Amino acid sequence: GFVAKEGYTLVGVDYSQIELRLLAHFSGDKAMVEAFCSDLDIHRQTALKLFGEEHADAKRSVAKSINFGLLYGMGPKKLSDTLGISTKEAKSYIESYFETFPTIKEYLSSIAEFAKKEGYVETLLGRRRYFDFEHANGMQYAMYEREAINTVFQGSAADLIKLSMNKIMQTYVNDDAKLLLQIHDELIFEVKKENALAFAQTIKEVMEHIYTLHVPLRVSVALGKNWGE
Repeated sequence: GFVAKEGYTLVGVDYSQIELRLLAHFSGDKAMVEAFCSDLDIHRQTALKLFGEEHADAKRSVAKSINFGLLYGMGPKKLSDTLGISTKEAKSYIESYFETFPTIKEYLSSIAEFAKKEGYVETLLGRRRYFDFEHANGMQYAMYEREAINTVFQGSAADLIKLSMNKIMQTYVNDDAKLLLQIHDELIFEVKKENALAFAQTIKEVMEHIYTLHVPLRVSVALGKNWGE
């Protein structure tokens, strides 16, 4: 359904594991920061720490579900549904994760506590989202806690991609290269075929150096005649 016009190609550039990199940046967790700084596979490294070398590859998908799930406030019930395991087993995975990465547990708890006390959370660039914990019922209270944590990461990821978009629009967008879409942590451009590869490399550089975190930002690039490619 989405096809580049004649003589042009679509270029997709997206941030790799942006929320987890922000988690490493904000929490300062030593193991996570080291993994990203060494360009290691973060999900395998997590599996390695949770399940040991022998089971690390087989359990990578479990580690991935936990890594991302915690940023969305996922509890044992949701994890058990996602992985098709018992709630008891899912609970033990989450407990084991927090024992392995104590700094992360403390940091995530501190976001929720700050939100309850101050009534808001802030993103990387200081944008605020407010929560009315005072008048919340039980269900809303739990939802606000999850949303407070998630806002810090998704809101900060939004900060980074908007910074990138501003710089790209000012400097690199012209008749030969147009910014078509932003989807979460990805930008899609329509670029003259002969310029596409060089353009993609330039945009990659811009996005990877738009802001300095404690861990490197990484970007992946894809080109195709249509969005499906």
